[in-house]
Amino acid sequence: MQPYQFTSHESFSHDSISSLGYDWERIADPNIAPKFPLKVYFPRSLEDVAAAARETSQLGQKLWVRSKGHSSNDLVLAEGGAVLCTELFNKVLKVDVNERTVKVQSGCVLAELDLQLRESGFGLPVIGDHNHITAGGFASVGGISPGSHRHGLFLDNVRALELVDWQGQVHAYDRTSSAEQMAQVLGGTGRKGVIATLTLDIVPGDKWKTITKNTRTLIFDLSKFVAFSHNAIVNAGDALFERGVWIEYPVFGRQIKVGQFSVYKTVGQSGYATLRDRFSYGYLHFLGYWAGRLPRLVDIAFKALGLLGIILSPRYASIKNIESFTDRVIDSSVGDPTRMLIVLAPMEKYQVLLNALHEICVRYRDDKGCFTFISFYVKGINSRWLSPEGKSFCELMLYLGIDPGKMTPALLSAIVSEIDALAIANGAFRYMHTKTSPDAALRMKLDPNERYRL
Repeated sequence: MQPYQFTSHESFSHDSISSLGYDWERIADPNIAPKFPLKVYFPRSLEDVAAAARETSQLGQKLWVRSKGHSSNDLVLAEGGAVLCTELFNKVLKVDVNERTVKVQSGCVLAELDLQLRESGFGLPVIGDHNHITAGGFASVGGISPGSHRHGLFLDNVRALELVDWQGQVHAYDRTSSAEQMAQVLGGTGRKGVIATLTLDIVPGDKWKTITKNTRTLIFDLSKFVAFSHNAIVNAGDALFERGVWIEYPVFGRQIKVGQFSVYKTVGQSGYATLRDRFSYGYLHFLGYWAGRLPRLVDIAFKALGLLGIILSPRYASIKNIESFTDRVIDSSVGDPTRMLIVLAPMEKYQVLLNALHEICVRYRDDKGCFTFISFYVKGINSRWLSPEGKSFCELMLYLGIDPGKMTPALLSAIVSEIDALAIANGAFRYMHTKTSPDAALRMKLDPNERYRL
């Protein structure tokens, strides 16, 4: 079975030796200096992982864990140190259709796993946009999708796991007999050891053939977008998937401002709906495929068309096209460098936080010129792990165009500090694989995993 052949960053690979010196930070700063490890482990079995942990422990070394390097918060880089790379630790160990589970090694790429599960008539309830995301990497940070208002985070769908601690001991946890210990590991960014295997929930259906209907609302005023999106997330009803986006993009000296919210619901399956899906997404995937492969100005034009395609998202969409939407349309390595900063907002503070985050971005854009464009992506989250009390949350993802000549390290630190302070003041969390303050005391207040360390 052939894996996906698309990428959201055509200009570099995750799978080369040189990639081991970088993480997602180079999307925001293409000239960043690499941090190469001295020693790299490539385990292929649970025993290999345990042996690597024991060896580094005996040598008094810290072992860093890396899957594909999608984080940008100093989580996977070890200059001159030791890294355990899960590139070859990627097997599907067992599919159990009766229990509706699949057991995988932590380096298993979720997009490829979903494709394999299709043969059994199943799929993953939560999967990321990026086609390089692995099971262990996603579980270590949370994992959000447009279906997270129904299915929670990716880690809410982990039924059991095996952890190798830093001394090389193997621990088995599951949802019923050791839920507390498992919750400490999940979302912990590798704090307690190496997540070696995961047993995941699966759901029946063919994501490639099941078509949904998108009710798309365009809004040209930020306050109306904030109010509309808040109401749509709180009252999701029978929506299968939801996502919103607000974009401020400069065109000939003017800021074009537009918001869009998409609600995907069940629709009768028909040849007409399937044809609409294939035609519209065929065009968008064409743009995404060629972006990064053409001369620079043509690349930028294709990216602009891709952004327009996101705003004017198609009326009919297969589940798979919803899940992999932006990653197959936009190449993050084309045009202006981009940075993601993510806040996990309690819904009662959604409107306050979105307006305040927008104010921060506009102020730095206008005063410092460090942002070339501003956009926000929003998704609802109902997660047992994120809120045992049953509070609804929302992902507020800032996707920002960067002017490298004006975005200094000091300026970035100031922006991140303001966002961190805003999150803390409003009872929000940060998604810890995006840039936060390095201060340990502040991180304790920002990290949702901290509640499970008590």
